Amino acid sequence: MPLIILGLLVVIGIVIYALARRGQSEEVDTRTVRERYPHVFEKIDEKLDQMKKGANYTVMDDDEGETSESDDINAKYRDEDGHTLHFPDDAEVEKRKRNIH
Repeated sequence: MPLIILGLLVVIGIVIYALARRGQSEEVDTRTVRERYPHVFEKIDEKLDQMKKGANYTVMDDDEGETSESDDINAKYRDEDGHTLHFPDDAEVEKRKRNIH
């Protein structure tokens, strides 16, 4: 019983403190974060521009980057036609078939 009373006193104290703090702050800042901290966003924009300028990439044709089936680490997940095998619709049935728990 004393813990309940102590808890209620703490809750009442927190409510009174919050109301007192709210009464002291008359003006609410309605500016956006970008307006409040423009220097931070300027630095971010500069870094993004630098990253875009420094990006080097090459477009490869489908024939260029192919490896043999033995070298391909994902070959076991493909069927004979080269298509990716997808996860089964009913995983529980597959788990029972393969005795996986």
